[in-house]
Amino acid sequence: MSENSKGIRRFHLSDDARSYFEKIGVERNKGNSNSGMFSAYVEPYYLCMIIGIINDTARAPDPMAKDMVSTWKSSAKQYEKEISGIVFYKFCLKKGITKQDDRILKLMENFFTVDRAEVYEKEGFLMMNKFAQGGFDYIRDNLGPCNQLADFLIWYLNELEDCSVGE
Repeated sequence: MSENSKGIRRFHLSDDARSYFEKIGVERNKGNSNSGMFSAYVEPYYLCMIIGIINDTARAPDPMAKDMVSTWKSSAKQYEKEISGIVFYKFCLKKGITKQDDRILKLMENFFTVDRAEVYEKEGFLMMNKFAQGGFDYIRDNLGPCNQLADFLIWYLNELEDCSVGE
């Protein structure tokens, strides 16, 4: 069991996922991509989490040696409210709430933090980290090795289109 599944308040991108995305390039790890790189580890984390949510694939995260942040950084920061809305909606669905329900306010207390700099409580991080791990597994299993950001993003957008509402 990873320490994050015990309730650590931070994003969790496993060592395998870090290595995978470092081949493209993340932060100071320039990687091999000729078409760009991720500016922070939270960016591939977010993409893994979203594809995990879309495909409803989640599992306990694999080990992570290096710490990650506990708040949205880089380009993800400007979309914090939208990201939180998507994730909280999925959280409610997993708790069996699909319409107006008095339990939503109580769930918000378990998901969002009020008194700290972090946005989420342990339960929120736990759910997001499980979806991020499941999403990474999906990416690795369906895309395979990739070292070009453009190739990754084209594949990712095609996956989003294939999963779009209305199909």
